[in-house]
Amino acid sequence: MIFFKRNKDIHFDIYNKIVNISRDTDFYSKCKVPDTTDGRLEILLLHLIILIRKLKRDRKEYLSQSIVDLMFSSIDLSFREEGVGDLSIPKKMKKVGMVFYGRSASLEDILDTEDELNKKSLLIDYFLRNAFSSDTSYKKNAEELSKYAIAFVGLVENISISEISRLDIQAIK
Repeated sequence: MIFFKRNKDIHFDIYNKIVNISRDTDFYSKCKVPDTTDGRLEILLLHLIILIRKLKRDRKEYLSQSIVDLMFSSIDLSFREEGVGDLSIPKKMKKVGMVFYGRSASLEDILDTEDELNKKSLLIDYFLRNAFSSDTSYKKNAEELSKYAIAFVGLVENISISEISRLDIQAIK
């Protein structure tokens, strides 16, 4: 499958930017997120969920859905490039979908929490459970990720859609 981009397809630019942000080595070196397929998916989903939350609040559901569709198409293509058989793809994609929608519901509930201390605590628990397989020895790393997530939410909520493809996370690190 090949993706063809037209000039008006902003969702390609936004998705590409989020993928590139998610590949930042600091997540895997400083925060100690496992540099595995699961770890990389976790960081990608963090950024996409925060972005999609912003797009929904800005009433850009179509753009949000286009980005989600592109993510699933990209993951499907990655499985195929890895040599996963055609009969296994639907099972794997179903699992990815369950992970995505489960993480979305959890993270959105946490981010909608009004009490900032409670929000930080819930985020730490979220990252411990999802990024570090409930290994409490990574609590400090989960704290770093929760600080980053809160800062990323602040950054994304204060920019326009056209600025998303030019996001620079260096300012919040």
